Amino acid sequence: MPKNNAMAGVGTNTVRAELVTLFGYFFVFGMVGSSWVVRLPEVRSALHITTAQLGLVLFAGAVGAMTGILLSGRFVAKYGARTGSLVGFNLVFIGYVGQASGVAMENVIVVSLSAVISGLGYGLGDVAINVEGTDMEKRLHRSLMPPLHGAYSIGTLAGAGIGTIALAVGIALPLQIYAVCVLVAVVAWTTIRLLPADTGRVVSVPSETPDRHSPAAWRDPRIIFLGLAILCITITEGAGLDWLTLSMVDDYLTDPVRASIAFAVMMAAMTVVRFAGGIMIDRFGRVGVLRVFALAGIAGLLLIIFSHVYALALFGAALWGAGVALGFPVLLSAAADGDTDGSSRRVSIVASFGYVAFLVGPPTLGFLGQAWGLLNMFFVLVGLLVVFVITSGAARPRKSIA
Repeated sequence: MPKNNAMAGVGTNTVRAELVTLFGYFFVFGMVGSSWVVRLPEVRSALHITTAQLGLVLFAGAVGAMTGILLSGRFVAKYGARTGSLVGFNLVFIGYVGQASGVAMENVIVVSLSAVISGLGYGLGDVAINVEGTDMEKRLHRSLMPPLHGAYSIGTLAGAGIGTIALAVGIALPLQIYAVCVLVAVVAWTTIRLLPADTGRVVSVPSETPDRHSPAAWRDPRIIFLGLAILCITITEGAGLDWLTLSMVDDYLTDPVRASIAFAVMMAAMTVVRFAGGIMIDRFGRVGVLRVFALAGIAGLLLIIFSHVYALALFGAALWGAGVALGFPVLLSAAADGDTDGSSRRVSIVASFGYVAFLVGPPTLGFLGQAWGLLNMFFVLVGLLVVFVITSGAARPRKSIA
């Protein structure tokens, strides 16, 4: 279209700057969240709450995230993905500052309300930067989503390292989060101009804005199966982010630092697989690669459930991370297959399933973990990966599906 033709006249330096900015945004989004997550055992203790109640705090963030994604379609259509990214970053900054302050005050209400705000920022900002990524992927005719999400994983690993080091040397959680949030704000405000202003913006007939809810898209069996697959893989990935460190503390009886190391191992495995994923997918195809890694994830979870040996649990965490690494980015790329005009709508619908996972996953798994124990709750994740192995067949290129 006109924007694709215009790309031919854009200088290499401009394209490189846009790519670097996108990689930076994915990195920062991963970093700020994981620097908080690795200290969840401390949050639980500071707020004097149970595992199930912590699940409700996470649920508050998921409500914010789901609200963000429900608003993101119209917001990006009206203002563009660049503005959506900036607003998302600002809300994440405000939300995490509030959460850290709530921990300092030992006030679970402040933490929960602030989690809604940070979740709202994540929902809006994450969709916006993924729209930017899929748009550039099409313009450059190369696979970018796995490495972009690899940058997210590197950020998550960096955040885990920041949280682990801060915990080890005795830096208070609020001070750590304040410092990370300042970095987020600086990155967003100094680089936002490097992204194109009109990506995702609808400038034609206003009625096109809600077109993403078109019955034809929602009734497409391929989109539904992609949505179910992303729901399963996102819950399983999110469970690692939310509950792996706690399971190490509660069930393996490790100290918080060793629990954070397990989390870092999982993130490192995800990072490696995401950066190598594009090459593997080009050679072996989406479905085969997704299924092999999902089976590895099942093996990793079973190892954590049954071994009760810390070293084996670290290996299981690595397999878990590898197993879920490619699901989200590859399924979004699959949703974008087909006509360009409807691709953003399809991506939005499939992404919505992923955010439903963030909405229902934390509280459900938290209650199950409280009732059954976290390791027993992980059997649910094994079942979800089995469903993913089945439904991921929808990731075949559209032309291969009747």
